[in-house]
Amino acid sequence: ANSSTEETLETPLLVHENGNNWNDQSGLGAESAREEDTTSCKVMKSFKQIIEIYTDQSGSCANLTKGLFFMSCIGTFLGIIMPKNSDLPHVAYQYLSSIIGYTYFVSWSVSFYPQIITNYQRKTIDGLSTDSTIIAVLNYTCYTIYNAFFFWDEGIRQEYKDKNGQDSEITVQSNDVAFAIHALFLTLVLLGQIVYYGGLVTQPISKLTICIISLTFIISGIYSACVILKLPGFLWINFLYIMATIKLILTIMTYIPQIVLNFHRKSTEGWNVWNPVFDFTGGLLSMAQLIFDSLDNDDFINGIIGNWAKFVLSIITLGFDGIFFTQHY
Repeated sequence: ANSSTEETLETPLLVHENGNNWNDQSGLGAESAREEDTTSCKVMKSFKQIIEIYTDQSGSCANLTKGLFFMSCIGTFLGIIMPKNSDLPHVAYQYLSSIIGYTYFVSWSVSFYPQIITNYQRKTIDGLSTDSTIIAVLNYTCYTIYNAFFFWDEGIRQEYKDKNGQDSEITVQSNDVAFAIHALFLTLVLLGQIVYYGGLVTQPISKLTICIISLTFIISGIYSACVILKLPGFLWINFLYIMATIKLILTIMTYIPQIVLNFHRKSTEGWNVWNPVFDFTGGLLSMAQLIFDSLDNDDFINGIIGNWAKFVLSIITLGFDGIFFTQHY
């Protein structure tokens, strides 16, 4: 009887103690959940603020400063952690070249996102030239082929040395290849938006654009066939230089339809101003990296000539973006 009484007296105490423990754990769990919710809210708020900066089409000084600073921080981080160009003789400059390269990579790459976001938010591509986007897809296809083969193909690298001297180094960097592939993907996304939002109906492809696409495929196909057939004087490295030449021509053709559309509409509404802002920044840094890399290699002339596509591309970019700034502001 005494044993039974003791068990009865102890049981409520155990229940009471377990109840307190359960309440304590429940309270801690709720507090932890609230902290996670608060952190998630802060992250989402910061993300929305960043999106607001890059979807602002006014081009205000405050947003430009914030956006460019954020972009430069990402580029510097990538430049430090990513592989460096071991062909550059000075180790310290390898880091600087990498930072410059990945900052321009981030700048040029990010330039596509504001337009994609703007199209999604407005559910229309009004203000964006269909012809410009289609030519841009072909443009970055050529650029991807050029950079990828120069960077990865040992046969092409040897042909380059045979052509320019055994001490000559190719100035195509990993960030050049990364940018080209990334840009091709995003222009395909833009093209997908044009199709989805009915852009091919409101802005049909012009006959000139169709001719440009056809001519590009014809030239590329004929020269490739000559190389495959091993005809005298036809080399794959020259094919890549043809790709570079076509890319430069297509770059000009990419800008012109958008300039004409802005002129006819007397407005840049629907076309995000961050595109030329980042494009201009990327062009400036791209040119700087090429010049500094060539100087570090003690081979300024061959360094520029060997990657002349990158140099001329930068000049074209800066010129046309100047026109876009004039139209917008």
